[in-house]
This record gives sequence, structure tokens and C-alpha cells, in this order.
Amino acid sequence: MKRILFSYLLFIATLFVANAQEYVCNTEKINVAVIMPFDLDHNVKSTESKKALDFYEGILMTVDSLKKAGVNIYVQALDEGSATASKIQSVVQHPFLKEADVIIGPGRGADIAPLTTFAQSYHIPLVVPFANTLNLANGKPYVFQCNTQHFTHYEKVFKRFVKHHSTENVLFVDMKDRNQKEAFTAGFTKHLQENAVPYKYIDFSDFDDKLTEMLDSTRNNILVPSSASAHFFDMLCMKLDDMKLLDKYQLQLIGTPEWQTFPKKSQSAMYKYKATFFTSFYNNNLSSRTRNFMERFTNNFHHEQYGSYPRYGEMGHDISAFFLTAIQRYGNKFFTRIQQHDYNSLQLPMHFVRTAEGNGFTNQATYIIYYRNTGDVILSTF
Repeated sequence: MKRILFSYLLFIATLFVANAQEYVCNTEKINVAVIMPFDLDHNVKSTESKKALDFYEGILMTVDSLKKAGVNIYVQALDEGSATASKIQSVVQHPFLKEADVIIGPGRGADIAPLTTFAQSYHIPLVVPFANTLNLANGKPYVFQCNTQHFTHYEKVFKRFVKHHSTENVLFVDMKDRNQKEAFTAGFTKHLQENAVPYKYIDFSDFDDKLTEMLDSTRNNILVPSSASAHFFDMLCMKLDDMKLLDKYQLQLIGTPEWQTFPKKSQSAMYKYKATFFTSFYNNNLSSRTRNFMERFTNNFHHEQYGSYPRYGEMGHDISAFFLTAIQRYGNKFFTRIQQHDYNSLQLPMHFVRTAEGNGFTNQATYIIYYRNTGDVILSTF
């Protein structure tokens, strides 16, 4: 495992001196520090360390591609240790960190604080890939938070809905689930009220008696279920099937990021009822580019990515490709130009914004995923 992990680390290195006043980058050669919980002290790997390895191997695939394009890169992997035996204090003392043009990591939220202090002291971008703590970048000007909580996207999603669907027939369906998406529904209806967009409520138990009289045969009918579970989604779609409504009405189901985790048995209904949802990441298995990456990943490392949402190999590739191409393109102007940088991600869209003076950057890119009854899946980034 160690041999595989570090097999790509034989790149040419030159010295980088951190400037205490400004970000200084020699784009002729980019130094990258990757800090992940590889937990190299244990032969039996935890789920956390498997994901960390996938993430790192995704970075190596980016590096390999960039090196073939003529970019000189040196990567140093540093082991964060295990959840019960963190090595972050020794990692912070590693001499390579002061030479880094960018630090990617750590994998665990508990280990972020020492690295944010280090990044600020040496004016080095710290790219935090997984932690979604609210206000993580506040007061930390060198932090880039890649993962944000779902509710931070709500306002954007609601505004977009009003822009594109304000004339359609909107029905909120109360599924009586114990784990209702209450914050999402409350925020959604409040935004509709503020913009004078009419909507209706219906209990799922009243479908047989009341649904057809609430539908409109002249407009698109949007149903927003209160539950994000696959079980309740399947119940809703089976009821719609039983009522044979598609012969007379246009129907569209709108939901939340959890919908991408639904099992294959739910997929046919997602296409049939034009399921649409927002998310901060999406693994599009229908994309030839994604399938090509997955095949190359397996061929390079002799294992498939860990079966999770998100896919960590793709995440490592996206994050490293975004930041390394930005450093290579902008050099010392990296911090002033990063908000303009664009990269066509496999899974994780990125658009970083500094929300206030003195803060770091948070990723505010959002996907809208459209399932279509043609069998297509369309991704739109905003």
C-alpha cells in the first residue's frame, strides 16, 4: 500500500521561500502538500483511510495529466494519522510545508485549526476539501472551503426557481415523514410568498380525493415532496402511476441533494416524472468523461473508487485540477484572480467567493440536476 501511495512522488523539486507579506509562486514548478488520514501505521484500512487514498490517487491523475502538458509539479503526501492518533502536530512541523505553493487537506475537521494558523503565517492557500462547518473560512483569509452545507445553497435555489417556474402550478406534498425537510420547505414557501408566487399544500393521504382538482391541465405541475427518503419518493411515484396522470397532466418532481443517493429501482420513476434537484456535487455515470476517468482510475491503481457519495477519487481530481491550473495560470495573482477561474469538473463544481474582507473563500457553485423522460440527465451549474 505504501509503495502504491508514494509511487508518483518522484518529481523534480526546487526551493520555495514563503514570503510573510504576500503570496509568491514560482509557476515554473508547483509544490503541492497533500495532508490526508492515510493511517499508514495500520495494515487494515478504515473507511476513512480508503477514501483518503482514493482522494490522493485522484490528485495523482491530475498531476500526471499536467506533467504531460509540460507543467512541473512536486507532490508531498503527509499522513494525518488515525482519528484516535492524529499526527497533525508533527505534520505542521514538516519542513516541506513552508515550501508549498498550496496545501490540500486535512481530511478531518478536527485537524484544521493548526493548519489554518500555519497557512496564515506563511501566506499559503489551504484547500479544505471535506469539512462543511459553517463559517469555516471566516477570519481565515488563506482558507478555501470546497464543501458547504446544503442549506447554504437554499437562497440561490429559491431565487432560481422563482426566475424559471413562477408561472407554473406548484404543490407541496406533505408525506408525513418523521425526517421531513422542514427547513427546506419553510424557506421555499417563504421565498415564494415574498415574490407573490402562488402555491398549494396537499397531504399525501388526500391524493385520491383532492389531487386531480388541484392539478392544472394547461400548465406544468410541480410537486415538491416534504421527505427526502427513497422510500417516500417511491410511495409518491407509485401513487402517481396508479392514478395514470401523465396522460392528461405535465408533472415534475422537485427535491433535494439526497435524491442522487436513491437506488436503481427508483431511477425509472425519476426519469418518468422528470425529477429535478439541486446538489453541490454529482457523479454523472452517463457522462463519457466520467466513465473514462473511472476506467483509468481502476487501471492505474488496480481498484475501483470506494462506493460512496461523493466519489473521492473524482473529488481529488477536481479539486487538484482546479487549483493547480489556477496557480499555473495566475501565479502571484492567484488570490486576486481565483474568483474568475473556471474548470469543467467531473463531480464537484467550484466557484470560490470571499464573502467579506478578512475572510477566506467558500465554494458557492451549485448543480441543478434534470432527469428527463428521454433517459437523459442534464447538469446545469450556477
